[in-house]
Amino acid sequence: MPRPSAKTLEQRLALPLFILGVIFLIGTGGYWWLWRNEGATLLDALYMVFITTTTIGYTEVLPVKTPVERVFTMAVGTSGIATLFYVLGVFMDYVVEMSATRRRLVRMERAIERMRDHVIVVGYGRVGRQAAEQLKDSRVGFVVVERDPDRVARAMHDGALVLEGDATDDEVLKRSGVERAHGLIVTTGVDATNLFVVLSARSLNPKLFIVARTEDDSVRTKMLRAGADRVIDPYAVGGRRLANLVVRPAVVDFLETTLRRGGAPLSIEDLRVEAGSVMDGKSLAELEIRKQHQATVLAVIRDEVPVLNPAADFVLRAGDQIIVLGVQEALATLEGLARGSGRRGA
Repeated sequence: MPRPSAKTLEQRLALPLFILGVIFLIGTGGYWWLWRNEGATLLDALYMVFITTTTIGYTEVLPVKTPVERVFTMAVGTSGIATLFYVLGVFMDYVVEMSATRRRLVRMERAIERMRDHVIVVGYGRVGRQAAEQLKDSRVGFVVVERDPDRVARAMHDGALVLEGDATDDEVLKRSGVERAHGLIVTTGVDATNLFVVLSARSLNPKLFIVARTEDDSVRTKMLRAGADRVIDPYAVGGRRLANLVVRPAVVDFLETTLRRGGAPLSIEDLRVEAGSVMDGKSLAELEIRKQHQATVLAVIRDEVPVLNPAADFVLRAGDQIIVLGVQEALATLEGLARGSGRRGA
């Protein structure tokens, strides 16, 4: 349900208020002209329009005697009352929507308080929406932090958990669960804002994995120093992807398919081996990942150094990150083994 804003209310009230003003203007001029020979003033005429339109029902300023005066009064009353009730209806609808939206935001904040190991998306512009959509497809819990009311409404309409506020404020980051979160994606179009959010988030959660957006190469180094783990230029990424689509379209299509969850036949997953898990201290040959789970180990990242296409006698240890290609069911089983919550051959 979109969140009503002052701009929306103004747009909805513009036409009926204009019509109501025209009715008052014509009514006042009409009564003054009809009663010109009886000494009526403009205030008398305006008062007559007011009591007719608002249905107050006081005694007329001057008697309405002639057919023209009566027809004119009926026209002013009908049009004025209908327009005034429409204006009041718009106000009441706005108040009800505001109340319902506020209750929904409160429920969202309570849901955010219960979240753990989630991802925080700061900004819900074009880049932020794409990031949120990918997280949703990957079934990863996330929270959107946005201060623009229209973008908050868009995020709510898209079904995302939203926290309305300025992410440069430490209290807002805390309310988004930054101290319990796994990752942070900063996507606003202002580098200074992104840099400040990175600094604040890193100070609140030293273990947080932070990905920040920048469009200026000179800011990239500052972002990394501030605590960002990765700094991305969306325009550079988009340009490279466009070029690769021309040069090697089959490869790009394959990667797009495998990296997209939600019905994709294959996926590439990043698994971390935890201490005491089934994988800890076992070789790839002993685990029989290809035979038991029909999955392929593409690489193992150890101490930030990738080992591509590791041999069968490669022994895994706690802290290793395994890049695996396979179907969703197999990857879910392997994730359980890496975390110590699964059984071999399950």
